[in-house]
Amino acid sequence: MVNEELVTGVRTVCDVVETALGPFGANKLLIQRDGTVTATASSTELLDRFDVSDPAVTLLDTAASDFHDAYGDGTGTVVTLVGALLREADRLVERGLHPTAIERGFREGLDVALDAVDGAAHPLSAYEPDDVARTALTATRNPAVRRSVSAQVADAVAEAGPEARDRVQVVSRTGGATAETDLVSGVVIERGPVLESMPRSQHGTGIAVLSSTVDVPHAGSQLGRVSRRVTLDADSFEDREALRERESEAFDERLAAAVDAGCGVVITERAINERVESALAAAGILGVHRVDADVVDRVARATGATVVPTLEQVSAATLGTGDVDVRRKAGRDMTFVTSDAGEPTHTLFCRAPDPRTVRAFERSVEAAIAATAAATRDGRVVPGGGAIEATAARAVDRAARSLSGRQQLAADGFGNALLSVPRALAATAGVDAGQAEVRLRVARTEGRDAVGIDVLAGTTADVLGESPVVEPASLKAAVLTTAAEAAIQLIRIDERLDATDLGDEEEIEPETESADADADAEAARDGAP
Repeated sequence: MVNEELVTGVRTVCDVVETALGPFGANKLLIQRDGTVTATASSTELLDRFDVSDPAVTLLDTAASDFHDAYGDGTGTVVTLVGALLREADRLVERGLHPTAIERGFREGLDVALDAVDGAAHPLSAYEPDDVARTALTATRNPAVRRSVSAQVADAVAEAGPEARDRVQVVSRTGGATAETDLVSGVVIERGPVLESMPRSQHGTGIAVLSSTVDVPHAGSQLGRVSRRVTLDADSFEDREALRERESEAFDERLAAAVDAGCGVVITERAINERVESALAAAGILGVHRVDADVVDRVARATGATVVPTLEQVSAATLGTGDVDVRRKAGRDMTFVTSDAGEPTHTLFCRAPDPRTVRAFERSVEAAIAATAAATRDGRVVPGGGAIEATAARAVDRAARSLSGRQQLAADGFGNALLSVPRALAATAGVDAGQAEVRLRVARTEGRDAVGIDVLAGTTADVLGESPVVEPASLKAAVLTTAAEAAIQLIRIDERLDATDLGDEEEIEPETESADADADAEAARDGAP
């Protein structure tokens, strides 16, 4: 039987996420244990910031996080469907169905729903990638901004190709308006040069990408396997000074070798030590340090560079090529790296007036990139706004009639759960959810499968009309599958067991008996009778 105590926390999380679905999702004021207060309507951010200790909620959180990592969009819909499926499971259990029967019915309903998604898919060529990006761009309701940003997302995905999620970077800054979002060719590093006297532009130069600290070599330091160690004692001032000079000379030799190889820019994941900053600047090198590992990797792929540990390994073969410019953006220096030598790489530089808005806008742009890339790979889209869920629910309802016994009830419950998505979208848009559901059902009986919730207009309408609302078919199929599997896993849990309490407990002698035995032994050693 479904363990009510175990899934209560899961249902609570699902109910919270459901009311945050869509462009008009309600904001949540999340207060963490350390006093951090976050206002957000992002389901992904809510799940990331929840202080989870309940094991069942942990299962849901893991499933949602894995889905977001794999697909980048649709996490809120997954969680909403899981909550709806659990509510249907509760209702079915009350009618006497066993979890195994519920699982069979849910799986039958999932198969029918997936076939419905496949049958309702349209070729992407009938629409535009901009339409997919605009549908996923839920953080702004300004029509002009939605058109502008979605066009930039579509352009970036078109140039970056199927791996756009890895090749298109999103950088956001507080200050300005969302309309100032700009598509930049290349990689943007959110840091400037380590020293003001360094050049701010290097065009067509060699770019060294390092993973370690740039510093003078220490005596006895060696990369790779060490076959012999030598101890050097420098006790006198003269010895220490000579050692310092030798280390400086060794660094100068390495720096000269790198410059001779064509190096004009050094970008490193670690630090550039203060005692070598001036030497780099004097050599005409632009140095940027403490760059995130993923950005370092992006720079290497964009410029054709090979990431090496230190300056000593820099050679003409490891250098990338491109243009590097330091520009003032949003009140701070930022480094722009552009190149045609490696993979096509783009950056969407986003602006928003306050921290909460900029965070939400950045997540929305990332979701738009992921959705557009998925649609480009698959080449198919389905109607959004809850329309495809309503169509799938209709198909499941009709298929359930051909089933027999309790499995029919479970399949019918799966179809009812699918309607939770259009109901949630209607509720957050201020539309009567009950009336919207009725209109969607009536439209299906009339063969109008493109009727869904037009959230921005606040009504039910043909979502494939003048401004199409479309989603990737592959993403929607993955949402249904992931939600069904997560719900079934939770439904089949009947008991919580603490692993530390398993097994037979060892018999422990009472403390008093142990104390008496110790006393007798001590008396025997002392010769007591």
